[in-house]
Amino acid sequence: MTGSTAGKVLVVGALGVVGRAALEHFGQRPGLARVGLSRRAPDFAPEATWVSADLRDAQATRAALAAHGDATHVVYAALNEQPDLLKGWRDSGNVDLNTRMLRNTLDALREAPLRHVTLLQGTKAYGVHTGRPMPVPARETDAVRDHANFYFDQQDLLAERAAAQGFAWTIFRPQIVLGVALGSAMNPVATLGAYAALSREAGQPLRYPGHPHLLTECTDARLIARAIAWAWDEPRAHGEAFNIANGDVVLWQPVFERLAALFGMPLGEPVDTRMREAMPEQAERWRAIAERERLAVPQLRDLIGLSWQYADATWAARHPLPVPPLVSTIKLRQAGFGDCIDTQECIVEHLREMQRLRYLPR
Repeated sequence: MTGSTAGKVLVVGALGVVGRAALEHFGQRPGLARVGLSRRAPDFAPEATWVSADLRDAQATRAALAAHGDATHVVYAALNEQPDLLKGWRDSGNVDLNTRMLRNTLDALREAPLRHVTLLQGTKAYGVHTGRPMPVPARETDAVRDHANFYFDQQDLLAERAAAQGFAWTIFRPQIVLGVALGSAMNPVATLGAYAALSREAGQPLRYPGHPHLLTECTDARLIARAIAWAWDEPRAHGEAFNIANGDVVLWQPVFERLAALFGMPLGEPVDTRMREAMPEQAERWRAIAERERLAVPQLRDLIGLSWQYADATWAARHPLPVPPLVSTIKLRQAGFGDCIDTQECIVEHLREMQRLRYLPR
């Protein structure tokens, strides 16, 4: 599909970090109709068509997509997480549920003239959530299927449907995804901003709560959106899975220096804090900030979702990983997509955007 070719893209999970960035990016493609599917009402992209559905319900999914049987492209970025995020990653019931959600979506589009479907995975494809050492750098051929993981059930289902219906597919495996969203289960930008704002409100310096030497990678959601659009037109991307990352590596302590400067507060010594336990107790303080600053999100949980839990995993304070969770992006570059983004700069950009939207205080 070229940038000027007419079509209709359905972004499933359009209020998440990746879905939101994708829906916004596709607005730059003339002749492309955009449909966002989510359970909640949207707070952005009013020019897109929005539908609401619970993908766990096959009948509700069919009804929601009945008017969009002309979809040509699907970006599947929906995800069901359990209240205990890490346990849910290993839960066979959650594997079955996430696979059923994709199946319900594809069933509702059996007669659609689909050209391409994009599926999102991540480094759990390499067993990073199991505590075992990842290959460094992890390559796409290092994926392990010896544990409960809906990635591969979904991938097998997608490949089967693509062969039957004649559409192409591509899978992306991003590192820690950076972007703008509300209530996401895995949104480091929201946790960074809320943690800084709450520390400042309490008269405390900004203190890094993670492992001091954790080397990792991140992926800007806007980079993923660009890669998705690239894959539509690139035969070398069809039927393939690709790691995708910004192109640099990151230590979190220097990021906190930038964060302290953005929020106009001093930087303190690192601290051993379990975010999932300490930060929900700050809900009243957040409400006071939200009322005074007239923020759009008065409830801390509506901003953060399950992301305090994800922050603990991301910063690895209590359970440092045996090796740095780094991936190779050579396969993606050799296929023709070489875009990159500076990680520290993109974090600051997303934080400023969340301030502009009044999700976070200035």
